[in-house]
Amino acid sequence: MNKSKFNSFLKNKTVALVGPANYLSQFKFGKEINSKDIVVRINRGIELIKNNEIHLGNRTDVLYNCMVEHPDNGGVIDINELLKNKVKWICTVPHSSFDGSKIYPFVHPKANLIKLIKLNLKFNFHICDSKLLKNLNKNLSCRANTGFAAIFDLLQHDLKELYITGFSFYLDSFLKGYKKGCNRDEENFSLDCFKSVRHNQQEQWQYLKESKNNRKLNFDPVLSEILEMDTLDRNLFNPLIEKLKRKI
Repeated sequence: MNKSKFNSFLKNKTVALVGPANYLSQFKFGKEINSKDIVVRINRGIELIKNNEIHLGNRTDVLYNCMVEHPDNGGVIDINELLKNKVKWICTVPHSSFDGSKIYPFVHPKANLIKLIKLNLKFNFHICDSKLLKNLNKNLSCRANTGFAAIFDLLQHDLKELYITGFSFYLDSFLKGYKKGCNRDEENFSLDCFKSVRHNQQEQWQYLKESKNNRKLNFDPVLSEILEMDTLDRNLFNPLIEKLKRKI
């Protein structure tokens, strides 16, 4: 849906894809993020900007959202807030089975149809290619997270550079406030995500490791180190952060 128009929007642009990993709170990557032509955020990412501009930048041009309006998932999609932030594109992924083996030609069944219609009227709307997602899930042997699927959806377009930041594969917590309204706090929520079978982090980490030499990809210093790790081990993450804090 709108694939050609989305490609024209991204063509020859530098793009920052900003995840919600807590390590961003320890580094001032906001200026780097804002320097990109297009800034992309995931699910509830816009909610974090107000108190974290120095870490996250302050722009949002594109939002990838799973369209499940529950605090555990994509959060409430506030159209007025999106307009206030001058969001240009809303993107989502087609629905898939629990294990990712089946892809359906529609969005998640829990999505609010009326909200989808309103979003389509107010913003440009893009759904990731179902064949791409099917192939990605097949390679992962699991269901890709929305943010992870966004990486490869963006890469299939004619962008110049994709700078990825705020992705830790849940080696650390979410940024504080990202899971506001949930029964679990950010730390416990992220630990459950790290252990997830549905969204296997080991498989997604390994897949990005194998893709890291793509000439369009650029990573922040933390994610670069994560992709050089021999094992995806939470016990190794804090020492890695301390080392980088002394260098950056």
